[in-house]
Amino acid sequence: MNVPNTEELRVVADIPVGAKPVGVAVSVHDRVFVTNSGANTVSVIDSSTNTVTDTIIVGLRPESVATDPQFGACVANGGDNTVSMIDRLNAVIGTVGVEGLLIPLPHMVGVAIDHHLSRAYVTNRGLGRVSLINISGALPPFAPDFIDVPGALGVAVDSVSHLAFVTRPDFNSVSVIDPATDGIVATIPVRQQPTGIVADAQRRRVLVANSGFHTVSVIDTATGGVADIDVAAGPVGVTVDSRGDAYVTHIEGTVTVIDATSNSVSATIPVGSRPEGLAFEPHSDRVYVANSGDDTVSAIDLAAG
Repeated sequence: MNVPNTEELRVVADIPVGAKPVGVAVSVHDRVFVTNSGANTVSVIDSSTNTVTDTIIVGLRPESVATDPQFGACVANGGDNTVSMIDRLNAVIGTVGVEGLLIPLPHMVGVAIDHHLSRAYVTNRGLGRVSLINISGALPPFAPDFIDVPGALGVAVDSVSHLAFVTRPDFNSVSVIDPATDGIVATIPVRQQPTGIVADAQRRRVLVANSGFHTVSVIDTATGGVADIDVAAGPVGVTVDSRGDAYVTHIEGTVTVIDATSNSVSATIPVGSRPEGLAFEPHSDRVYVANSGDDTVSAIDLAAG
């Protein structure tokens, strides 16, 4: 069912986490992982109770997190160019160094996992690389390789085609990596400063938040065509629910909802201060939003819609 208006969607919990939360990912075990970039930790939220059940110490300035049902989670740390490898028991079992320039600026790294290939893609905007990290039990463990992708930031994996899509905000484009060759097979122009990205494999599309403009670009993965959807200014993060509706954070403190049928904004939801990353958790039917300005995570209930 599509969400018709704002009144039927609401924040049901504002969950205190660590300082400056920015990244969110969910696991198959009803857990929500949140990177606290100002505390060098990851908070683990139980989506059945909306409470923090664990706090994991990781590297410096963790920015992005991705989960895998078999392995656990990978956390990209922008402050020291490392990736913290977390198992399913929430223990850090390894730290992988990815070469790069130590630039003390936010929004420098991202991570996504291809479960089928047992591979993590880690972007490094400072050096212009995407590192490839093996997360299987094969030897040597966590051995990294890399692909040159200038200005790489956000990354998402299409679970059907296994293509990886990388936002390049300094070039107003999205590059496509084919794992068959570990090379760039296409570069797709979008709008200004694309940052957040999500792959919707079921509907054969990729959605890109253009933070320097007021649109979300929708890439048709079958044709390579791009369509733009007008949203509020400064979109940052984007995710998709099981119905195909998209949710977009805006730094002024809102989440806009894009209806899957009309491809237009159907609702605007007030959340916390300076929301950035977000993710859809299917078992609770909620979207979890990291509010970097007030150290909380907002849980948006979708069931009413």
